[in-house]
Amino acid sequence: MDREASRENVKASMESDFLPEPSPDTLSQVDRRMAHAAEYVAYRLGQIDNKLGRLVTLLEAFVGESKPSTGAAPAARPPTSR
Repeated sequence: MDREASRENVKASMESDFLPEPSPDTLSQVDRRMAHAAEYVAYRLGQIDNKLGRLVTLLEAFVGESKPSTGAAPAARPPTSR
């Protein structure tokens, strides 16, 4: 199997829902299953990070467009009364 096909198989595996495969014949392979679960979690966190980055960029652009450009913002917030 060439490298690109292997990469596509891993990507397809990571994009599908995680299935821990808890069958009696794989109980002795806990380390392999844990490694697979860790890779799955890392991939999904990376996807979340990418989406949040895009969301932050869009929100910053939106806030930048909606702010009036007639003066500087106050340096500090006024104290609140309790």
